[in-house]
Amino acid sequence: MLNALNLYRITIAKGIQQFATYRANIFAGIMSALFTLGARYALWLALFATGNATDTTLVETMTYFVIMDIIMVWTTSSFGNRIGSDIQSGNISMALTRPRTYHFQLFAGLHTGAVASTITYSLPIFIAAAIFIGVSPPVSILAFGIFILTAVLGGAIYILVDLIISYSAFWLTDYWYISWYKQALFALFGGTALPLWFYPGWLLAITRVLPFRFALFAPIEVYLGRIQGMDVLQTLGMQAAWIIALFAVERLVWCRVQYKIVVQGG
Repeated sequence: MLNALNLYRITIAKGIQQFATYRANIFAGIMSALFTLGARYALWLALFATGNATDTTLVETMTYFVIMDIIMVWTTSSFGNRIGSDIQSGNISMALTRPRTYHFQLFAGLHTGAVASTITYSLPIFIAAAIFIGVSPPVSILAFGIFILTAVLGGAIYILVDLIISYSAFWLTDYWYISWYKQALFALFGGTALPLWFYPGWLLAITRVLPFRFALFAPIEVYLGRIQGMDVLQTLGMQAAWIIALFAVERLVWCRVQYKIVVQGG
C-alpha cells in the first residue's frame, strides 16, 4: 500500500515538473482564468441589473462559480480523450500490461492536471474574486466540513459517470465527441453552466432523479447554506446510493471491455 502511494506521489510530481518546464503554460493559464472571471462577472452583472434574478444575489452567484471552478479541477476528468487516444494509437495494449493498472495511470494523470490547474486557474480566480468581487464564506465550520465530504462523494460520482461514458470508446471508431456528451449532461442536469435554482420547476424535477446534480451542484448548495438539517443527510444518502449504483455499472462495463479487448486480440 505504501509503495503504491509513494509511486503515485512520484508520478504526480514528475507530471507537475514537466508542466512547469514550459513557463508559458503557467502564464496562459492565469490569463485564461482572469479572462473567464471577468467575462462571467460582466455577464451576471448585466443579468442582475435587469432585476429578474430574485432568488439569489450577485455575490452568491459568483461564489457559486468560484467554488465550482475549485471543485472541478479536482473532480472533472477527461478519461474519454485518454482512453480513445490510447485505443486509436494502439498504446492501450501496452498500457494494460504495465505493472501499474490502467486506472492508476488514469487517476495519476487526473491529479497531475488538478495540481497544475489549481495553481494556474482556480487559485487566481479565487484570489481575484475575493479581492474585487467578494466571495461568501461558508455559513459555518460544520457546513464547511460537510461541504468537503459532499465534494469528495460528488467527485466520485463525476469520475464514475465519466468512466462509464468513456468506455464507449472501445466500441466506437471515434472518441472526440465522448467528452462533449459528458460535458453536455453535466451542463444541463448538473449545474455546471447555470445554477439549478434558475431552472423551471419541470426541469428541476428531472435533475432530482439523475446523478449529475449530486456531483457538483449539491456540494456547493451545502457550502452556501441552501441545504441544511435533514436535507444534508438526504443528500449524503443520495450520493452514497448513486456511488454504489454507478460503481456496479462501471465494474460491469469494464468486465465487458476486457472481454472486448481479448476478442479483438489487442
